[in-house]
Amino acid sequence: MGILIIPAIDIIDGKCVKKFEGLFETTEYYSESPINTVKLLRKENFKTIHITDLDGAVRGDMKNFEVIKQITRCIDIPIQLGGGIRDYDTAKKVIEELGVYRIVIGTAAIANPKLIKDLIKNFGPSKIIIGIDEKNDKVMRDGWINSFPCTILDFAQLMKDFGVKRIIYQDIGRVGSLKGPNLERLKEIGDKIKIKLTSAGGIRDFRDLKSLQGLEGFGVDSVVVSRALYENKFPCQNIWREVERTDTSLDLPSVN
Repeated sequence: MGILIIPAIDIIDGKCVKKFEGLFETTEYYSESPINTVKLLRKENFKTIHITDLDGAVRGDMKNFEVIKQITRCIDIPIQLGGGIRDYDTAKKVIEELGVYRIVIGTAAIANPKLIKDLIKNFGPSKIIIGIDEKNDKVMRDGWINSFPCTILDFAQLMKDFGVKRIIYQDIGRVGSLKGPNLERLKEIGDKIKIKLTSAGGIRDFRDLKSLQGLEGFGVDSVVVSRALYENKFPCQNIWREVERTDTSLDLPSVN
């Protein structure tokens, strides 16, 4: 089987950005228009899109709700959404009003584990993904600002015990770095916890996709890709760029 490639759109102040380990300290803007970026990705035939409200991830409530609402109205593929979803009412609103396919819970899973149980009970495990962000062997929270005194494996096991079926894992030190994913940690989680895994952060090129595909036996079946896509690191993108130069239907975002 192949691995599902999920393009990422990270939003700050209504714009698409490139995120690095420090989030706001190292922000670079990719596009003024998340909507046009999403349309472009849909034209390139991606099957789902991962959106993060980075303002919400740091501040604790969704700051880009209206922009994300417009995005959900303009494409016909599933969206998984994270950032600022820290209580039941926000999660319910995002699922029911925006109609997103899945929500990603990170900080709230640490601060309020009961929330995860309630969400799974009322919306089902397929709607809920737990985001585990690691830095120096610690689980990070609050937009990567603070750490949680729990090992990666213990936290992953706790979430599985609550009924979680999928985890998005990323090594923060690799985010936006093009250093490659943390394959050993993914293997460890998959081997010890036996849960479905989505890798995020660090993807450089096609070779990393092949490496992740080799971890299918450890539960890795999908990958969230950001910088490598925006900077055209994959051979097929040369063809896409040629086609897009003659496409007048979009005010296309700039790509390097």
